[in-house]
Amino acid sequence: MTAHRRLIERLRDDDRGAVAVQFAFLALPIAILAFGLLDMNRISVQRRQLQDAMDAATLMAARSTATTDAALDTVGDAAFAAEMSGLGLTLTTASTTFKSGTGNKVIGTASVTVTPIIANLWTQGDTTVTASSEVVRSVNKLEVALVLDNTGSMGSKLGSGDKKIDALIDASKDLVDTLSAAAARASETDAVKIAVVPFSMTVNVGSTYSSANWITGTMPTSSDYGDDVFGSAQNRFTLLTQTGLSWAGCVESRPDPYDISDAAPNSATPASMFIPYFAPDEPDDDKVTKSGSNKYRDARTNWWGEIYNNWITDDKTKSKDWFTRQGNTSKYAANNKSKVISDAKNGTNYGPNAGCGITSVLRMTNVRTSAGATTVKNKLDDMVATGNTNVAMGTVWGWHMVSPNAPFADGSAYGTKNVSKVMVLLTDGDNVMSETSNPNDGTYSGYGYIWQKRLKNASNVALDAGATGTDRRNAMDSRQKKTCAAAKAKGVIIYSIGVGVSAHSKGILQECASTSDKYYDVTDSAQLAAVFDAIAGSIQNLRIAK
Repeated sequence: MTAHRRLIERLRDDDRGAVAVQFAFLALPIAILAFGLLDMNRISVQRRQLQDAMDAATLMAARSTATTDAALDTVGDAAFAAEMSGLGLTLTTASTTFKSGTGNKVIGTASVTVTPIIANLWTQGDTTVTASSEVVRSVNKLEVALVLDNTGSMGSKLGSGDKKIDALIDASKDLVDTLSAAAARASETDAVKIAVVPFSMTVNVGSTYSSANWITGTMPTSSDYGDDVFGSAQNRFTLLTQTGLSWAGCVESRPDPYDISDAAPNSATPASMFIPYFAPDEPDDDKVTKSGSNKYRDARTNWWGEIYNNWITDDKTKSKDWFTRQGNTSKYAANNKSKVISDAKNGTNYGPNAGCGITSVLRMTNVRTSAGATTVKNKLDDMVATGNTNVAMGTVWGWHMVSPNAPFADGSAYGTKNVSKVMVLLTDGDNVMSETSNPNDGTYSGYGYIWQKRLKNASNVALDAGATGTDRRNAMDSRQKKTCAAAKAKGVIIYSIGVGVSAHSKGILQECASTSDKYYDVTDSAQLAAVFDAIAGSIQNLRIAK
């Protein structure tokens, strides 16, 4: 009995198996706790990795050229997927959004679910992990000049579309709407400004500038400006007043080198000044000498006497010399006012404004508001098709619009950080300075008459009477190319559009474009809408500083 009792006591006091029993009871909760801690650590790591991926993807979206929320989302999603793939994470679902925010921000958000190993025993479901990121974009302001061909040929149709001028107006207005919407989304109050430069054989700056300090009514007495029509210095504004007429607002091309430059006009440098367009009255004597033969007068017509712009009786001289009668100033005397033909008073087919039928330019206008956009679109609606083609002159005036220099000085200083200067140049034909079989050897244009020697060729030699049509075209081409090159050297980005142009003009326009992808070839008027839409999108993208 004693032995049995001692055995029972030993068994009662032996605790060597208690640890095993306790471990058996504690093993499950310890395992759950361990896996739970592992889940928590895993989720914490994945949250950090998710945030890193979101930061990188949002930065990528902000640095892209995307401007719409949909485009930002496409770029951001692709970047986010690449980042997550690189981390080797396996997530059951993912939801990401990238969009524009106020203050030029791009905002990215992500919400993902992580399936725990065991923690969902007490969390009762998957764990949601979120991340968000904001990146402030560095953006450019845009200064845009629409330099648009308004010549007579734009009144014709091309392919299946409307008249070229009508298609141009509609497409240009859509571009304005696109850029205006971009401006409205920007935090800057002057994010996008647009100017309009209609051109034909000259450019109309607007008659309100007759007293501006950069324009002079009298052609400067400088050989650089070429020969004057008049034998003595005459103020064009005075001649207009005396004859009861008014200036329509067109200007003539400055002489070389100012015709290819945005240099500011300065009265101390006479050749740098602008002069008003003034097409002189051509002879109307009963007989005028022409190449050794006599031609009878035929006022306001061109199929008999080859006198194209006879608009006032010039019976103050008996001379039968063409240039004497044409340059005689006495016919512009106030007491001769009644002899001005009505067509010169009521239109731009005859008279001192002959050839100035285009609408005036519009200086850079802020399109952040609908009122600003409407101002630009109203100017586009005013465009009409008339006159010959002088792309060179249109180009330099497009440059004047975005230039920081006078005459308008509306542009930011060259090199200003985060400012992009853009020119959209469109034409449908070759440069033209017409020929006629009279002593002027052509009609009046932005270069005056060819015999005034104001147009220089690629070798900087002034053309004179007798220059062929090809010589004149090539000389104007050279001025256009030099202008484009000079503007691009100052940082102006040029998009060019050829509307049914010849292979020759296509080459000139391609050379003017800043890059090959910024030239557009239009073979049907109906294509203009898509072309301007593409250019609007490309210009929008220039807002994003890379």
